[in-house]
Amino acid sequence: MYDLAVVIPVRRGSSRIANKSMLPFGDADSLIEWKLKQLVKVIDPWRIYLSSEDDEFLAIARRFGVSCHRRELRLATDHIAPFRDVITGIVRDIPHEHIAWCTVVCPLMSPQEYLDSFRQYRDEVICGEHDSLVGVNLMKEYFWSRSGSLNYEATRNHTISQLLPDWFKVTNSIYMSPREDILRQEYFLGANPSFSQLSKLSGVDIDYIEDYRVARALHAIYAEDGLDNVRPETMIAWPGPMPMAVGM
Repeated sequence: MYDLAVVIPVRRGSSRIANKSMLPFGDADSLIEWKLKQLVKVIDPWRIYLSSEDDEFLAIARRFGVSCHRRELRLATDHIAPFRDVITGIVRDIPHEHIAWCTVVCPLMSPQEYLDSFRQYRDEVICGEHDSLVGVNLMKEYFWSRSGSLNYEATRNHTISQLLPDWFKVTNSIYMSPREDILRQEYFLGANPSFSQLSKLSGVDIDYIEDYRVARALHAIYAEDGLDNVRPETMIAWPGPMPMAVGM
């Protein structure tokens, strides 16, 4: 395979939900623990880097045996630093060729979907013509701006939803790119990303408390469908020895 690191960015402050990363989910005490439990099923723990300024969050990472990255306080406080500085301030410390940026706020992206995305990245970015990968949901829906309809004609020539053009919503669950490209572009996507089309469950992004309540309710479907399981034949043999710890 290829040299991949999974970065999980978490910070104590949250502008909409207080202490969001520590909300319980599923059978885990926090969204952080839930995401770590998912990811250690599909990639070596030392390839997972929990990036935070918070000692409690980093202690959770140690309990799972994943790598810790202590983020500069400036990069974790009230959005005072531009997002490009947050991205590059973290990624420059991660000693791997390729980076997957994965968030805890999309708890219903399954371990199998991570594996499938990792393989798609190899096939379509490393060995293909795309420069990055992003998790998306296909949206066959009607969209408007203040200026009018965007993807259909809102007249007697109305388009049925099945014939709408393919539009994609970024799920905020996974972004992947070569490390050097991220540092050069100061962003985790290039101009020609591969779309990893994920389940509707994966597209649930906890931004407001209502989103959290929806995600918790949908966890019943996640559990009923056995989405926490991984198909053994799809497991990836990741290369190389464990590097020295960073950021601590």
